[in-house]
Amino acid sequence: MTGVAGMLVTGVLRMDEAYQAISWKTVFLMAGLIPLGWAMDSSGTAAWVAGHTVERLPEGIPIWVLELAIALLTTAFSLVISHVGATIVMVPLAINLALAAGGNPTAFALIVALSASNNFMTASNPVIAMITGPAGYTTQTLWRVGAPLSLLYLLVAVAMVNLLF
Repeated sequence: MTGVAGMLVTGVLRMDEAYQAISWKTVFLMAGLIPLGWAMDSSGTAAWVAGHTVERLPEGIPIWVLELAIALLTTAFSLVISHVGATIVMVPLAINLALAAGGNPTAFALIVALSASNNFMTASNPVIAMITGPAGYTTQTLWRVGAPLSLLYLLVAVAMVNLLF
């Protein structure tokens, strides 16, 4: 924000150029998803889904299996909606699932945050987008290399979070 304000004040960037650079689709997507995350939490939907999920699981299932499932679901959501949107939707569900299963809510929330940034499979990841064009990568190449890398990332992330918490 300070950089943008400095560019506007010094005349490097005009206000109409700044407005043109804004991705309004993303702004409206977040504007719609933030209330959805709040509604899931405040209405009790996240707690209800978490409670019913835990009831249907086999007795004595390890917490790390639930963490891995949350990580996979968050990664899948981040491929369809943005990583911020996936985090907004999944954090209330993950925290309530942790509470219902007797896990650490902080660990589950951290796994959601890490998993939401786990997008090595599409060019919607800004870092991947910078190399996709110049390198001539196709969608198939990204999926062939990115999917195993994403799975490895999830395994390492869940293992490290479990070591820390």
